[in-house]
Amino acid sequence: MFEDEYIIRLIKTGVKAAVALFAGKDAIKSDIDTKNYNMTISEDDLLEVMIKKYIREGKINEAENILFEVIESCKTEKNLEIGLFFYKELSKWDEAKLQKHSFSKFEIQQGLKDVQKLYKKD
Repeated sequence: MFEDEYIIRLIKTGVKAAVALFAGKDAIKSDIDTKNYNMTISEDDLLEVMIKKYIREGKINEAENILFEVIESCKTEKNLEIGLFFYKELSKWDEAKLQKHSFSKFEIQQGLKDVQKLYKKD
């Protein structure tokens, strides 16, 4: 629930900025509300939120794509943990559930190997 509210606030903020930009107004002044809630979240934490959300929604391929995009650009310890968490969660699913979401046990094994390769020291 918290994740969904955060994503909705991000979308609303983006829309307000776009409207202000197209209307020729100052985006900062246009975004002032009587209730202004500010929250800072790291990229690693945002990745974790997105991966968990996609797992819940069954958007496994989208989650895996985002995971690898982020890891390829930023190899942090937290991102490695998120990658391992992702495949651990999927390994709990039976083959039928994985197939329903266009995934397989083989892809889990391959994904783990691919994550490992990305983190190997050259």
